Amino acid sequence: MIIKVLVPGSCGELAQGWRDGQPFMITCPIGLYSRALVTDRTSAKTGLGSKAAVALKTTVNYMGCDSFPLGLSLESQLPTGKGMAASTADIVAVIQAVSAAIDEELEPEEIAELAAGIEPTDGIFYPGIVQMNYMTGELIKSYGNAPKMIIAMFDTGGEINTIEFHSEYHGHDDSPKELLDAIDQLDENFSAVQIAKVATLSAMANQRLVPKPQLEEIIDYAKSLGALGVNVAHSGTMMGVLFASDESMKKVLDAAKMIGEKFPHLEYFETERLISGGYNIEQR
Repeated sequence: MIIKVLVPGSCGELAQGWRDGQPFMITCPIGLYSRALVTDRTSAKTGLGSKAAVALKTTVNYMGCDSFPLGLSLESQLPTGKGMAASTADIVAVIQAVSAAIDEELEPEEIAELAAGIEPTDGIFYPGIVQMNYMTGELIKSYGNAPKMIIAMFDTGGEINTIEFHSEYHGHDDSPKELLDAIDQLDENFSAVQIAKVATLSAMANQRLVPKPQLEEIIDYAKSLGALGVNVAHSGTMMGVLFASDESMKKVLDAAKMIGEKFPHLEYFETERLISGGYNIEQR
């Protein structure tokens, strides 16, 4: 018996902030993954970091068991400390692989509750693009499938501990009205242009918390090269330059090279596409 679970990471968030005293985020899933593999050919546990180990124990208890005698391995394409939902992807992959091996797959709402009990969580495991409370895992709104967009990703440098970040920033005032109004407009206009507007406003609002050097200049220059806007990891170091899907990949890669040359503190990571969130499970 083999069970394989793939969970995507993210390029930061499309938006993050506070409204009416509650935190929210809008997901930005990309095609890089964490993979959990369960097998009955061994009982070894490999590749699990501390958070994934907690996810294993939490899920076993949630499923009403005392132990997990099967083998479990975890691999990831996602660097940690960058705001790419690496921990969430690891945690969710383990939760879903273990629960499926014991009994059956869990619903996203169950996963959210378990994951948020371990650390503030990204909503990349919900289908499509969603707005959620990242502290509780509660789903606020689902926007449906992701519109086609290309994201040139850059690392602004360093690492940020998500748990420490969120423990230091409780009780925020509401996000700027301009950002909240733009988010509300997504209900009627869930387009690449409106998403980029929201993302850029959210990136600028986050400058007082996790400033990205020369962000305004980067935004202006990226737009001059055809970008729609930028998004950031609000509690990480990653930044995405957002392009419409009808731009050629060559144009995007050329623009990314020019951005990297003009702003040498940015380290080009790679170019990905915005995808719909969720997870994939294979059993055989």
